[in-house]
Amino acid sequence: MPDIEDGKVRSELLLQHKAFIGECHIFDGSSLLLPHKLLLPKTELVSLLKNQVVKLTIEFISELSPNSPDCLRYYNILFRRILKQMNLKQVGRNYYNKQEATEFFDHKLVIWPGYVTSILEYETSITLCADVNHKLLRMQTAYDLITGLRDPQTRKEDVEQVSKELIGSIVFTLYNNKTYRVDAINWEDNPRTKFKKSGGAEITFVDYYREQYNTEVTDLTQPLLISKGKWKKSQQDTPHKPIMLVPELCYLTGLSDKMRKDYRVMRDLALHMRLDPERRQHELRKLMNTIQTNREVQRELQLWDLKFDTNFVSFSGRILKEVRIFQGRRAFDSHPQFADWSRETRSGPLLNVKSLDHWLILYPTRNYGAASSLVQSLRKVTPTMGTAMREAKMLEVSDTVQSYTTVLENHVSSKTQMVLCVLSSEKKDLYDGIKQYLCVKCPTPSQCVVARTLDKPQTLMTIATKIAQQMNCKMGGALWKVETGLQNAMFIGIDCFHDTVNRRKSIAGFVSSINQELTHCPEALV
Repeated sequence: MPDIEDGKVRSELLLQHKAFIGECHIFDGSSLLLPHKLLLPKTELVSLLKNQVVKLTIEFISELSPNSPDCLRYYNILFRRILKQMNLKQVGRNYYNKQEATEFFDHKLVIWPGYVTSILEYETSITLCADVNHKLLRMQTAYDLITGLRDPQTRKEDVEQVSKELIGSIVFTLYNNKTYRVDAINWEDNPRTKFKKSGGAEITFVDYYREQYNTEVTDLTQPLLISKGKWKKSQQDTPHKPIMLVPELCYLTGLSDKMRKDYRVMRDLALHMRLDPERRQHELRKLMNTIQTNREVQRELQLWDLKFDTNFVSFSGRILKEVRIFQGRRAFDSHPQFADWSRETRSGPLLNVKSLDHWLILYPTRNYGAASSLVQSLRKVTPTMGTAMREAKMLEVSDTVQSYTTVLENHVSSKTQMVLCVLSSEKKDLYDGIKQYLCVKCPTPSQCVVARTLDKPQTLMTIATKIAQQMNCKMGGALWKVETGLQNAMFIGIDCFHDTVNRRKSIAGFVSSINQELTHCPEALV
């Protein structure tokens, strides 16, 4: 009393009585686990918070056995304490080794290696479940991104483009090792703006970072980023104060679209982040060796009389039997080691073929060559599949959503089986606009392809085959089937999408098979 919400402050108030409760204790912010009972079932203590008296009441609740489910929560708190003692830095829920970071100066990226850990009861024993994880940071701040989008003549930022790039992204602040989601940008305020601290005193952002973190903010005219904090659906109507951030101190995380398309970037990252089983085991063994040899960690574990097994849990694996794939009158193996049977599917008719009688091809003026090459390749690959393909109606468009939707309004009819759109680039708004029209306003099966993927003659036939297969499926056909041995079975898939931008919508996608061969799967959104 009075009530203190901040968990860290609550811990500090309790630690003022370390001599009384003992060095061996675990506190999660509200409940305290001790290896022994206190003298009295109810104890009152007094702590000081900035000269303010705070009363602490410790009341005995229950005694837990080592295997009690409630103990697992405390074991996980204890293990997080151990990871901190190993100098690992907490970012979100996981812990990372900043000292072993790998820097890619060519790509302006930094990788922090780390671990995902959880102590749970599996089978007959309590087990540490651990996996290797990586935190990907860019050597670019939000401020760098904002200044990079300034107009060279006017020196003014492109507000719309900056918002598009930053809103919804996750930024990382080195001064406290925390991540924040950018929900908005405040162009009115800047680092010289004052805000009220928890004690009520006013201070500018510049002075706050100088005093609190010994960090200097150099550009005093930059805007501020707004983060609404962690969002829970159960609290969507609960008002809470947004967090204001200085772009100069916020590092971007994850990969930009440009990076994802760069083969060299993805190749270099894969070498460090995609670990085969041997390397993964090596990294986890390194973690366990550190736990076994770190004196401070061992002392902490000995206080609780806990220790970890030095060996991994081992068990017999299971290899699923090979499945036969049936396509038309042919059957072939699925090669379970590689899970690739694309070569076999090209040389015979599909299981259930749909003819292409009424279909449209939309293409930008400058991509007429790519559209023509695709049509010629489709003519070559569809006969083998058993697909009867009539001439498509070729329609020229300009490179805007409006142009595509206007042409579609004028030419799509109830007879249209398929719309194939050639896109000049991978612009998300263009793709989304076309799909929204053809899924919501005028439901018609559609296929989009970026012109750049049709530029390589050596791969064009393979791409045309895959496009023809996708169009056949979208029109209700089937490529192949597998024998499962199950009768009257329905396979169901459900996934959930949470709208992290508007933070108020969750959409469930539901798909299920509705025929004996398990090839017809209409979708529904809830």
